[in-house]
This record gives sequence, C-alpha cells and structure tokens, in this order.
Amino acid sequence: MDMTYKAVQDVLRKAGVVISKKGELHRINFFSGLENTAYYTTSLQEARDRGLAMAKGAGRLRASAFAKSADTGRRTSARVG
Repeated sequence: MDMTYKAVQDVLRKAGVVISKKGELHRINFFSGLENTAYYTTSLQEARDRGLAMAKGAGRLRASAFAKSADTGRRTSARVG
C-alpha cells in the first residue's frame, strides 16, 4: 500500500474509522466517536495500524453493547409483566 495520508484515510474510512491531521499529529477515532476513544500519533503507519485494530474491536464492542441492551430490556419487561 502506498503510505500517503490520502491512502490511509481511504482505508480507514472503509473500516469505519476517521483520521484527521493537524500539523504532524494524526488523530484517529470512530465516526462520531468521543474524545475518550480518540488516538493520537505522529506516525502515519501507526495511525493506519491502530485504526484498523480499532475497527476490528468495534464489532465486538457493538455486539457487547447490543447484548447488554437486550438483556436489560428483558429484565425490565419481566418486572412489568
């Protein structure tokens, strides 16, 4: 892969991660991610690697959050009914 900012940006965007740059500092995060999930680095290679790792972990996080939400909903409806 050509290691340009644009190439890394395209790869991460397809994975669901956004990258921005201010000076030499790259910021990666999930789309609509909060500051506590952001990662900063000056290395474009590290930004790409971390961004792809974040994207892989996001599937597990989303599934876990959904399971907790579904579980909470069952307990709530069990109390009501």
